[in-house]
Amino acid sequence: MIPSHLQFSFFLIVLLFSFALFYLYFKNQYDRKFGYAGLFFIFGAGFLLSSYMMENNPNSPSVIFWNKFMFFCIFANFFVFPHFVFNTFGRKYDKSFSLITLTVAVALSVVVLFTDLLVTHNLTNFAGVSRPIKTPLLYLFTGLLTIFVGYIFFDAVVSAKRTIGKLLDVKPMIAGICLAIILGVIDITGTFFSRTLIMQIRDPTVFGILIVMLTFAWSFLSQYTMAFASLSKSKKEIEQLIEKSNKNFMEFVQLIAKTLDAKDEYTAGHSLRVADYAVRIARELNLPENEIEILKQACLLHDIGKIGIPDGILNKKGPLNDEEMRYIVSHPILGKKILGTVSEFKPIIDIVYSHHERVDGKGYPEGLDRDRIPLLARIIAVADTYDAMISERPYRRAKSHKMAIEELKAVKDKQLDGEIVDIFLKILERTAQS
Repeated sequence: MIPSHLQFSFFLIVLLFSFALFYLYFKNQYDRKFGYAGLFFIFGAGFLLSSYMMENNPNSPSVIFWNKFMFFCIFANFFVFPHFVFNTFGRKYDKSFSLITLTVAVALSVVVLFTDLLVTHNLTNFAGVSRPIKTPLLYLFTGLLTIFVGYIFFDAVVSAKRTIGKLLDVKPMIAGICLAIILGVIDITGTFFSRTLIMQIRDPTVFGILIVMLTFAWSFLSQYTMAFASLSKSKKEIEQLIEKSNKNFMEFVQLIAKTLDAKDEYTAGHSLRVADYAVRIARELNLPENEIEILKQACLLHDIGKIGIPDGILNKKGPLNDEEMRYIVSHPILGKKILGTVSEFKPIIDIVYSHHERVDGKGYPEGLDRDRIPLLARIIAVADTYDAMISERPYRRAKSHKMAIEELKAVKDKQLDGEIVDIFLKILERTAQS
């Protein structure tokens, strides 16, 4: 017979495995295959525990309880095992099947625990140890249940052969079940002849159940190890596709920005420079990378609304009249409409729409004050204002770096966010010193 310390070790292993499966059951939103697998292995652990207790106390009256408990675990699996197999192999079943198997399992469990119809309270000597006397009905029901669950298993394997062949290796499971059936027959035969047919194995059924537990655990673990490896590979491929997609998307955004800048002969490269300044400010503010990516897109497309402004107005060298000025101040509104047609641009719509707002509430198009202007829009406003001042415009010459800095200080806390201006001035100072 298996040494008792090994039986207890196997019991602990199977019990811990069942706990892990219950954890996966709750972790995966009550996935039934993990739930039934956990029940299957916890009843298997109960079977091994009862065997261990009988082995350690072979001549104690407690062997009656533990023998009854052992068959309770077997009968409980009459309900659990088919559901475990069906859910593992993706086989459908109806509620009537569940109800019938549950009813039979509960009925047999009650009978074996509380009556003498299957396992009696009378002891007999078997191979030098005390064992409860088992009735022919027990062997009849056990045999019928073995045939039933064996049929369920092999039918599920055959039906699901096309889908499980690549993922689940059923050979160990089949070998385990066949060996358990053979050992069960040997055990029943030995009981009728009141002798041990295999000298090294006093309880062949216990050994067979242990083999089934190990082979099913091996197959179940191998299935999800392979699945996890496959998912990990797929996840890596998806991440690479997303990275490539994001790169292509940013290249597309940059292409739009360059096209817009080309429309205005005085603002070539303006959007790219604004993006550079704004990102440096964002990093000083320790903004998360996902917000910085949004900021980049918003910078590159902050003037997309100018696509609706006639070239004659954009490149006019003299002062703009009221009608022309209305075109200019409407470009954030048009930009919002354009970006709103593309779902991928949803995160930047309000930023682009608000980049000409002033912290004193005198900006356009809404006249928002500081607290109502998005942070990223306030960052763009500072970067946009600085680059506009040091760039040539049709109506004025470019300002020097020094003049632009003085102008930023003058409009701090009026037109522009004072905190962001101070951060940007420190960045410019470090750049000048390097």
